[in-house]
Order: sequence, then structure tokens, then C-alpha cells
Amino acid sequence: MIDKINLFDSILDSIGYSDSAVVYSQEDKKKNQIVYKCDSGLMSIYSYVIPYKNKKSYVYLEFLDSQEKYSSEETKSNIKNLCDNIIFNQKTKLGEVGWEVVYSKQPSEFTLHERKKIFFSFMKIAKNNLKGCFDILPNPGDVLAARPQGPKINEGFTEESILLGKKQRISLGKRFGFGDIKSDGFQYAIYDKNLFLNPL
Repeated sequence: MIDKINLFDSILDSIGYSDSAVVYSQEDKKKNQIVYKCDSGLMSIYSYVIPYKNKKSYVYLEFLDSQEKYSSEETKSNIKNLCDNIIFNQKTKLGEVGWEVVYSKQPSEFTLHERKKIFFSFMKIAKNNLKGCFDILPNPGDVLAARPQGPKINEGFTEESILLGKKQRISLGKRFGFGDIKSDGFQYAIYDKNLFLNPL
């Protein structure tokens, strides 16, 4: 563990992002469940946030993942891109946000009216969550990361459905204030002085 952190620190030094902060373990995912009861069945949507005490702790996970998959140079490049994306030198907090869905029956069996009603209700609740990320109050400069992945709700788990679902989630993320998808597969946003999200 210590050897890995030392290597991680040396990479940060080499790319101009030296940081003496402690690397903390990833905290548990904080979830907020919303249950929708429809004539067609039940649909539960779980909004979540994974909070990180500092950006270094978040980037460290990318380092561990990259080490297993890529060469040393590719790992260094991935870390630099991520540090650029999250404005690493601004010492603010970071949270990863997203949502998961559980159905009592196939999504295609819910009517279009039911799906629309659930979507607009979820949009309203999700926006409120992002204002405070559940019980975690944001500060100006805090950053959120979101990974747009998952199938299109009523199209099953086909390859085409996953591509359509990704496009939908990218578009949805932009409505919340997130930016274009980056090379690491994430979208990012930053809180301004009025605690509104702006794209990164």
C-alpha cells in the first residue's frame, strides 16, 4: 500500500500536480430511494453519491485501475487528464453521482404515460439532491463526476440499447449542468459561488 502511494505521489510530482494530502479510503455510497407505484408495477430509482474527502483520494482510484490495465506512460497520461478535468489544484471536495433503477417487471411493460410521469418526477427530485447531495452540503468550487452508462429504459440490454441509453444520460447530465463526456467516460460539473452547477 505504501509503495503504491509513493509511486502515485511520484507520478503526481512528474505531471505538475504535487499534493501532500492524505489518501482516504472510498466512503460508502449514499443512496436515496424513490418508489413509484404504477398500475403496471413498481419502479424504484436510487439516486446516489459517493463522497471523497479530497480530489487526491479520487484520482488514486484511477491510478490503481490504470495500473492494472495500461502501461506506465498510459497510466501517467490518464492521471494527468483526470487531474486536468477536475481542476486538481483547487483543493475542494469531489463527489461521484448517479442513479440506478430496479423494476418489478420489464420496463417496456410500463405505459408511456407512466414512464413520462416517473421521468419528470425523478428530474425534479434529482435536481434537489444535487443542490445538497443528500446530507452533504456543497461549497463553491466542489466538483461532481457522473458516468453516463446504462440501457435505454424500454429497450432491454442490447448493444443498441446501451448506446442509446448512454446518449440519453449524456443529454440528461447536461440538463443538470454537467459538461461534455471526457475521454475517461465521465462528465464533470463544478459548483459556482451561488451553488449552481456549471460544466467542466
